[in-house]
Amino acid sequence: MAEAENPAEKPAAKDNSGKPAEKEQVFPKRTPFVNFFLALKHVNDASVSENVRQRFSDYVTIGLVILCILSLLAAVSIQVPTGVRLLPLLLTIGAVVFYIINRLGIMVSLTHRQALIVWQILVAGFWLGVTSSMLIMLLVMYFFSRPI
Repeated sequence: MAEAENPAEKPAAKDNSGKPAEKEQVFPKRTPFVNFFLALKHVNDASVSENVRQRFSDYVTIGLVILCILSLLAAVSIQVPTGVRLLPLLLTIGAVVFYIINRLGIMVSLTHRQALIVWQILVAGFWLGVTSSMLIMLLVMYFFSRPI
């Protein structure tokens, strides 16, 4: 009778470079909503942790986000020419690109699986933004282009 394999006795898996791959921690399966709220709690705990230090560029991007929010609010609430309304949008796009570029460098310190998951989340967020923008454009064209 063959004994059940003990995972601790298995030889370590190797990545493409021939080096032993890092052992991945296996978490129990949960519903997507439970995972979502646990992830939010984990990020919140990490953001207030004493061990995590913010870089200067982190504070710059936080300031840019606040500036972008205020400029977008001003663009929609103050009567200005259309060309001037385009400036806050361009500023926001530039700030988001700056933010993403500053954060992507961390991916080289992740395992291949973690880097792939982060990339997939980034791509999903991009497509959510694109489709949300298209939906808003369609709704605006539908509700504001028909006669009253």
